Amino acid sequence: CSGLWRAGHTLESAGDLETMRRLRPSMRAANASEAIVERIIATHLRPGIANLAPGTAHWSPPERLVEAALRGDGGYGDIRGEPALLAALREEHGREHVMVTPGANQAFVHALLSTCDVGDEVLLWRPYYFSHLVALQLLGLVPVFADCDERGLPTPDAVRASASRPGGRLRAVVLVSPSNPTGAVCPAELVRELGEACAQAGAWLISDEARDMERCGEMWGDMGRY
Repeated sequence: CSGLWRAGHTLESAGDLETMRRLRPSMRAANASEAIVERIIATHLRPGIANLAPGTAHWSPPERLVEAALRGDGGYGDIRGEPALLAALREEHGREHVMVTPGANQAFVHALLSTCDVGDEVLLWRPYYFSHLVALQLLGLVPVFADCDERGLPTPDAVRASASRPGGRLRAVVLVSPSNPTGAVCPAELVRELGEACAQAGAWLISDEARDMERCGEMWGDMGRY
């Protein structure tokens, strides 16, 4: 690509346009599922309707952080996160191994890249977070699905059933608590049981914990405790 598209290169000639016609995205990208929430928002969002789809904070960053960012030199930082931030996170969460990413979706992709190979299966619970499905498809992983129970919670039996399928390649199970989109919170005991079922199956349990529920006064299962 660098040989074709140099800095400042523009599509001016017929040859350039023909080249673009021959270029195509990867099959993984072309066949990835639609982010349907964008179509729903475009179709239905209008004055008087509140959009609760994005988990957007209603507050701004502390002023001291904004000032610190403006004083920065603009260079590359530590790829794992700034040392002072990592130290604070280790102390707050009691975990030795910590990494900071630009966002939760980026962290999810990092987790998949470090635990799964192309063609491996990853279990998602219906209803699932749509970005997780697209990430699996873009990485060449095979999504498999299981239904939550009547409480909207995953079950260890479904993990075992998925792992025991003939010819299956279950490599990871994705847990989202609180669930996106239902909001169901996975209790601590259930998280432990899911972890045990995954360990027995030789599969990773990837836990997406986008909310700090302890600060919201709810009991839940934090995978960092197990």
